[in-house]
Amino acid sequence: MRSTRACGSGANSMGGSDARGTPLVRVENLSIRLPVGGDRPFAIEGISFTVDPGEIVCVVGESGSGKSVAANTLMGLLPQGLKISSGRVLLGDEDLAQASAARMRALRGREVSMIFQEPLSALNPLYRVSDQITELLGAHGAYPGKAGRQRILDLFGYVGLPEPERLIEAYPFQLSGGQRQRVVIAMALALEPKLILADEPTTALDVTTQAQVLDLLRKVRKDLGTAILFVTHDFGVVADIADRVLVMEKGRLVEAGAVEDVLRRPQHSYTQKLIGAVPRLEPLDLPPPGDEIVLAAEGVDKRFGTPGGWFRKARHVHAVAEASFTVRRGETLGIIGESGSGKSTLGRSIVRLIEPDAGRILFRGRDLMTISSGSFRSERKHLQMVFQDPLSSLNPRKRVRAILTDGPVAHGESRAVAEVRAAELIRLVGLTPAALERFPHEFSGGQRQRIGIARALMMEPDVIVADEPVSALDVSVQAQVLELFNELQQRLRLAMVFITHDLRVAAQLCHTVAVMQRGRIVEYGPTASVFADPQHAYTRQLFAAVPGKAFDSWRK
Repeated sequence: MRSTRACGSGANSMGGSDARGTPLVRVENLSIRLPVGGDRPFAIEGISFTVDPGEIVCVVGESGSGKSVAANTLMGLLPQGLKISSGRVLLGDEDLAQASAARMRALRGREVSMIFQEPLSALNPLYRVSDQITELLGAHGAYPGKAGRQRILDLFGYVGLPEPERLIEAYPFQLSGGQRQRVVIAMALALEPKLILADEPTTALDVTTQAQVLDLLRKVRKDLGTAILFVTHDFGVVADIADRVLVMEKGRLVEAGAVEDVLRRPQHSYTQKLIGAVPRLEPLDLPPPGDEIVLAAEGVDKRFGTPGGWFRKARHVHAVAEASFTVRRGETLGIIGESGSGKSTLGRSIVRLIEPDAGRILFRGRDLMTISSGSFRSERKHLQMVFQDPLSSLNPRKRVRAILTDGPVAHGESRAVAEVRAAELIRLVGLTPAALERFPHEFSGGQRQRIGIARALMMEPDVIVADEPVSALDVSVQAQVLELFNELQQRLRLAMVFITHDLRVAAQLCHTVAVMQRGRIVEYGPTASVFADPQHAYTRQLFAAVPGKAFDSWRK
């Protein structure tokens, strides 16, 4: 791909360096009012900033801080009910706040484009990925006919997708998460826009895929001189990619400046709080577990496959291969690895949401694999799971009271006793009893995760399997949930299996870690030992990909 614009970096405290001339983006005193009944009058209020050509500016803040609204304003993609009440949004000399819908359609893709947080929802599942990029090119009258196909092949090669000739015929569900994100980046680059808005593009990615995406965005900036407004809550990512940082709290811009200045010497108390909540990579000194082995896996094996046919080959995947470990009372075992390494399959096998093909799963010395599916129901209450996405795992039609009490009642407990414990647990996880009368959609992500934890505890389990329970939470809520897990384990002496791709999270919570690669546990041992001196090349690769090494040194 050819380079069409000069690259730049650096910035003044509130945005843009006068030494480089006119900024590409100027947001001036922008306010967007929330509908009546919101938790505050404005989604964003009186914010001003600039973005220079070729500059990467990161916008950080908690969920609800207004950072995504600020980015969506530049695309003309405000949610229904939100309108600009004052201020200007200038792209070059054009005020986007005054642009018509037709004008915004003309600008999207050609002048400004967007990389969304969840590529699977941003891509149409019914169309091949090449057709979706072709539609974008056709809407702007660019690269007609065979030139369009060649353009897509060039883009796929540029963003590092393997076998472009094959992948352009793929549907989104046939690609991995990292590949889908690269397709979305290729789509954003199709017409070489001057500005790319990246809304949490690495939040759900494992560390190695995240590092690859960040490298790709740096390459885009270097080759094309494209400016990037990068929305994130991950300060490690900020430290690695940003020239400047904008910190938002409840719709207001509370701090801005060069990345090293803000992260090393934060001035505002809110910025200090956010930075203090970022988990460190050094393992905590956790209370020692007991001697009783509550859970053990011996040679657990699981394969998935699809049969072959006239026009397709049979496909077999060894998702988990001969996995073995033990978990004692009061111990947290962290299972870490990239997406597709088999972590979640192993976790679901433990609670028999997936039936293993071979091996033994011992709960208090009893082999759960010898118990029929029907008889296992009585044992399931002792092994509970906390899922990654609490919104999809909580029944949207039921109030929290029913969500918490239905399980114990199904196992023979009286409704009255279950409701008393529900009230106790909802307080224990940091919510008020009034939460029992609300529906899941009425809570924030962090609050829903607390409800998921309370639901698991309602069964008074001996083992909890937590599958990426904090991966989508912002740093302050993540810190609260991790503290809650630590507190609950010390109080209740639970045995926990904690699945995560975030090594910082594992350092704060896990006594022992098992590193998985392609279905196999390649390294297993005390967290402090593995983190201090990883033995396997794959483990060392994971540590090398962790973002924000400079940020860690700034905080020492």
